[in-house]
Amino acid sequence: MRSAHLYAPPGRRKACGSSPDRRRRRERLLGRQGPIPAMATQAIPVSKQTREAVCGIPTEVVCTSFGATILVVVTQYGKMGTLVSVEPDAVPDGINRTSWTTKVLLGKDEPLVHISAKHLVTLVSQEAGNKAVLLAMALKDKSIEGIRRLKELIHQCRVW
Repeated sequence: MRSAHLYAPPGRRKACGSSPDRRRRRERLLGRQGPIPAMATQAIPVSKQTREAVCGIPTEVVCTSFGATILVVVTQYGKMGTLVSVEPDAVPDGINRTSWTTKVLLGKDEPLVHISAKHLVTLVSQEAGNKAVLLAMALKDKSIEGIRRLKELIHQCRVW
C-alpha cells in the first residue's frame, strides 16, 4: 500500500527527506558535517612494476604496499597464479632470527611453492619491518638462477 501523500496534489506533497525527524536522524547517524570518507584515514597504496626477460621468458613484477601488508605479483603467464601468504612468526625475546610461515591460499600447495615463496619475499618483509607479504606467482622457470633474478626484479619495484 502506498502512502497517502503520494496522491496529494503537487503543491501539498512533502519533499523526500525534508521532515524534521528525518533530518535529526540523518544528523545523528552522519554527524552535522556529513560522513567521514573512509580513505581519508588510510594511506593510498603505492605500487611499482617492471617487465623484463628472466632466463629468456618475459616476466612482469608488480609490488604494492597496503599499510600492514605488501602484495607482490610475479608472473610469466600474465596471470596471478598461486597465492601465498608469507608472515613472520612471533619469536621469543632474545632470539634475533625470524622464522616465516607460508600458507597457500589459492593454487597448488606443493613444497616447491613454499620454498620459492620464502626465497622471493622474506627479505621484502624484513626490510619492511616484518610486514606480512602476499605473493602471487605464476612461473614457467623455477630454476635457482631464475629465482635469483626474480628476487632482483622484486627489489627494483621496492615500495616498502
